[in-house]
Amino acid sequence: MRLTSVAADGFKNLKAVQFSPSPHYNLIIGENAQGKTNLLEAIWMMTGCRSFRGTRERDYLCTDGAPLHVAIAFDDGRREQVLTCDRTSLKDRTFTCNGIPIEKMGDLFHAFHCIAFTPEDLALVTGTPDVRRQFLDLSLSQLQPHCLELVRRYQLILSHRNAVLRQPVAILERAAALDVWDVQLAAVGAEIAAQRACYVQQLQKTGEPLYQEIAAQKERLQIAYHANIYGVAPDLPEHADAAMQEQYQKRLRAARETDLQMGFTSVGVHRDELTFQLNGQPARTFGSQGQKKSLALALRLSQAALYAKRYQASPILLLDDVMGELDAGRQQVVCTIIQDMQVFLTTCHAESLIAAVDGERLYLKNGQMQTP
Repeated sequence: MRLTSVAADGFKNLKAVQFSPSPHYNLIIGENAQGKTNLLEAIWMMTGCRSFRGTRERDYLCTDGAPLHVAIAFDDGRREQVLTCDRTSLKDRTFTCNGIPIEKMGDLFHAFHCIAFTPEDLALVTGTPDVRRQFLDLSLSQLQPHCLELVRRYQLILSHRNAVLRQPVAILERAAALDVWDVQLAAVGAEIAAQRACYVQQLQKTGEPLYQEIAAQKERLQIAYHANIYGVAPDLPEHADAAMQEQYQKRLRAARETDLQMGFTSVGVHRDELTFQLNGQPARTFGSQGQKKSLALALRLSQAALYAKRYQASPILLLDDVMGELDAGRQQVVCTIIQDMQVFLTTCHAESLIAAVDGERLYLKNGQMQTP
């Protein structure tokens, strides 16, 4: 997949930014707070996913009230497609694909694929379990698009079940309603667990050698899926079967009394965890800062590698202020790994990059393109 044109105006501080990217490296250069990351975020927005920085949609709009317009053209290996986003307010938003309005954001996710790595991705190692679940589900959904809808359905069913748990009615009345939601939650949750377990096996095979290359270390990386219902590194089928669903329902029934007291569902795939160990020690606790950064980068590059293997085409890679933090040796290793990808890379100091990292250069100042 290759971006062939990018235009952004009114996205945060960006003003009339327009360029034709190189098919390989695109260096976005400028001082801090000039709009470099905003440009990556504008590209990422066209995947239909929430901001990788956690930005609220209302904050996409420029503070001076100017309308937002972002348009990209990309070649997906079969044809060139055009995505646009126009917005004048939080509610007045229009996405189009090849001129046709898009109603479901999932349609964008299935059409345009990016992988973003930012300094905040250190939270994949050090952060809370929900950060790792989100990474797992987003990565999985790029390979199995139906999984995105599975996760959304699960969250909807879970919210309904939790609402029943909090209803101020007799326990017998709530029990009847819970039986209905338990069946649905078990069916979707079991399938998510099966898909996650399969993906983590692939992630382990790809991630360990990538980590060793990046970190230039001999530590053994172990990635494990802790399924709340099925245990640590469960041996699950590729798709959920009746036995998995029954086990899930039994756990829900066993926890029902506790759930009624607390007012929320205490067991299920929304409690799953992804863990990383280096030579048998938890990376989150015992890993050095350098090891954690290398591990986080290896996870994102593994995500890209698995995508490339699945589709025989590379995703677009967004690197926000990453390469400059690596020494020359690690930069060279990363360059070798991403050599077949189109890369958009932000930096304050282009001189900190090795010679191999060269290509189209875009200079930004106050959200506008500048001549060097």
